[in-house]
Amino acid sequence: MMRINLPTPRTLVRFLLCFVAGLHVLSLGGNYLYHGLGHHNVIPAFAWWTTFFNVDKEKNLPTWFSGALLLLAAYVLWEIANNVSARGEKYAKHWRILSVVFAALSMDEITQMHEMSRKMGLVNLGKASYLSWIVVAAPFVLVFCVSYLKFLFHLPVRTRLLVSGGGVLFVLGAVGMEIVGAFVGRDVSGNVAPGAGYMEYLLAASVEELCEMLGVITFFYAMSSYLYERQQQDLLGAAPGAPVQLAAARSRRKPMPANVGRHSDTAAR
Repeated sequence: MMRINLPTPRTLVRFLLCFVAGLHVLSLGGNYLYHGLGHHNVIPAFAWWTTFFNVDKEKNLPTWFSGALLLLAAYVLWEIANNVSARGEKYAKHWRILSVVFAALSMDEITQMHEMSRKMGLVNLGKASYLSWIVVAAPFVLVFCVSYLKFLFHLPVRTRLLVSGGGVLFVLGAVGMEIVGAFVGRDVSGNVAPGAGYMEYLLAASVEELCEMLGVITFFYAMSSYLYERQQQDLLGAAPGAPVQLAAARSRRKPMPANVGRHSDTAAR
């Protein structure tokens, strides 16, 4: 796999958070002008721009961003697997499977494959049939989570908490807010009437997408930090599992000036 030189985890996460904030401002702001206030000609092709930045639409900038973010997480997971394998540690296969899962999630985000369950009529939920993918996916997700419990608890406490927090945020958005959408006027086709009613729906959809994005970013931060710390240990020759903060501090320690030793010798004499 091609190596990518990523910025430090905190720098990259700050950029991702700013990008997410910008997407939601453009999505809500543009659609408020178009649907809420009825200004349809603010700029040329304004209707197209509102769709291009709409976090609830498909095949646009928010969708591509979410897909790229999941794919980036898959890359980091694969790099962790390589690091674990090189050290001869356990769970390298778990890391690789997790990487493949995130790559599949990236593909699903871009292609919306999970909606096939609704289109194929696998589960008939009436007006809320667009939620049928949850019913289909729930058993697989539950089995996967149970099978990874032991793996989760072998991680450092901070990493484990970040991973768990990211998972809760993502599920809250992907499942919780999807269910809320069933009570704010979304029909089977996903269409909502324009105007003020659409803005009410878009607010709920924006919370859903925000939770999903923040959940993935939290998970990505946990994994990229974990990889960064392991790489720092390798570069500094620290033992696996040693506190990386100490190792990093050692690398930042400035060398002692040459004349300090001379002054000390003189004072001793």
